[in-house]
Amino acid sequence: MRIIKGLLFWIYRIIAGIITLPFWIFIFVTAFTVSKKKEYDKTSMFYNKLFAAGYRLCAWFAGARVTVVGKEKLPSPDGERFLMVGNHTSNLDPFIMGGWMSEYPMAFISKPSIFDVPFAGRYMWRLRYMAIDRKNNRQGIIVIRKAADIISSGDACVSVYPEGTRNFNKGTLKKFHDGSLKSALWAKSPIVVCVMHNNHDIAENWKFWTTKITMEIIDVLPYEKIKDMKTNEIADMIKEMMQASLDAAAAA
Repeated sequence: MRIIKGLLFWIYRIIAGIITLPFWIFIFVTAFTVSKKKEYDKTSMFYNKLFAAGYRLCAWFAGARVTVVGKEKLPSPDGERFLMVGNHTSNLDPFIMGGWMSEYPMAFISKPSIFDVPFAGRYMWRLRYMAIDRKNNRQGIIVIRKAADIISSGDACVSVYPEGTRNFNKGTLKKFHDGSLKSALWAKSPIVVCVMHNNHDIAENWKFWTTKITMEIIDVLPYEKIKDMKTNEIADMIKEMMQASLDAAAAA
């Protein structure tokens, strides 16, 4: 039965791929309107919406069926910008976060190699994604300062995974790199705490079936709450919130 379901799912994917082919051609061609030689000082909601649609389709083809919980806690899309932090368990994490937060202009802090992804790297450049070299402290500070400037200017929100790299141990969190949280303090912005549930299962399920994913907005920490705290204290607080959510989901 599992094999039959898997075959039917692949047929469904192929049909969907044919139907969405014009969209993929459009998003591919549009990517070349972006110059990677130009430093953009403003994001673009056109490219943001288009790239988010691509994110959502990629997640769908990977079998992710996403439900967002707690989105009503967020500032309005045309209101205050924020730093968004989440756990990192899958390559699809930014696809889900970016795809299902499309109302908000969002720039991610990510590893440098991500900009080498064909045509997608151009969208990331246009949306002011930032490459951080975690082995270079000086360059890291420059990126965190840039993130703070993007947020404080009102141009875009910024998303980062404090764990730094993917965590393959389900239900746990790796040690946080708290330096990235300085961008919220410098920008005097709130921090949105998010956690992804079941993303680990996508790698196992995608070949044959779907995976139900929950993106939970746990809370929004206002600047007034964190302004007198050290970054390691903020990191500990956020990690406790995330772990409590993961534990509650595991116990359910």
